[in-house]
Amino acid sequence: MNMLDAMDKRTSVRTYLDEMPGSSLMESVEKIVTKQRKGPFGNRFSFTLISVNDETREEIGKLSSYGMIKNAPLYFGGYAENEEHAIIDYGYCFEEAVLELAAIGLGTCWLGGTFSRGKVARLLTLPEGKIIPAISPIGFSGEKMSLTEKISRFVAGSKNRKPHNKILFSWNTDGQLMPEDLEKYPAPVDEVIESVRFAPSASNKQPWRIVRQGDLHHLYCDLDKNYARLFRHFKIQLLDMGIALCHFLKASEELRWRGKFSYADPHLENSDWIYILSWKKV
Repeated sequence: MNMLDAMDKRTSVRTYLDEMPGSSLMESVEKIVTKQRKGPFGNRFSFTLISVNDETREEIGKLSSYGMIKNAPLYFGGYAENEEHAIIDYGYCFEEAVLELAAIGLGTCWLGGTFSRGKVARLLTLPEGKIIPAISPIGFSGEKMSLTEKISRFVAGSKNRKPHNKILFSWNTDGQLMPEDLEKYPAPVDEVIESVRFAPSASNKQPWRIVRQGDLHHLYCDLDKNYARLFRHFKIQLLDMGIALCHFLKASEELRWRGKFSYADPHLENSDWIYILSWKKV
């Protein structure tokens, strides 16, 4: 399964079958989780696999403050510096692992801010001065969603996506930002944009904004300040931007739209958006 298929297949799974992967599949899981990864800003991560047994099942099951995760036999996670680029890179590398797990038929669910970091910190042996931006369960999806899972998906509006003219923009002749429609984008650029539009995000806020300027596509974060106040210890929506960068790059590679990320801030005027990176066709 390629990365585009994995993006399409991946969904947030909160109810799992109470069974471990077989030995061959488990070997693949361990390789994916512990693989050394590098984000667009150069930060490196390898994650830790947590196996749930009878002694720790109760504690692990309480990682989600709303009790949304059921029967997951495994979790994985890591830690990062509480710095903007490190958080973005963590999101990029974590989503890369999530997609690789989806490609081998396993379910996951981003947990960022809905669990007790004290308990996770002990399980991941958190170093002093680091934070745990997100973790995820791993396992086979359960056949039926639990009531809490149905409620969670309804509240988050998980399947709803912003229209293209809310995330795509370009400059007009007066230098002002104008909304764009995806119909103006040729293949395969349109598919790359769609891979970002359908990426997962915290509470489905979808903070990514893309501004086209010739061969450049500038990526921004439209930070929801009210939402950000709920997570004062770090900017959780920067994780979403790491996810967006991951989808942008992986889709571009699959579709052979050659390019690379670089820092080319056009310095938008009268905008609160946070500049992240730019994609330049090569």
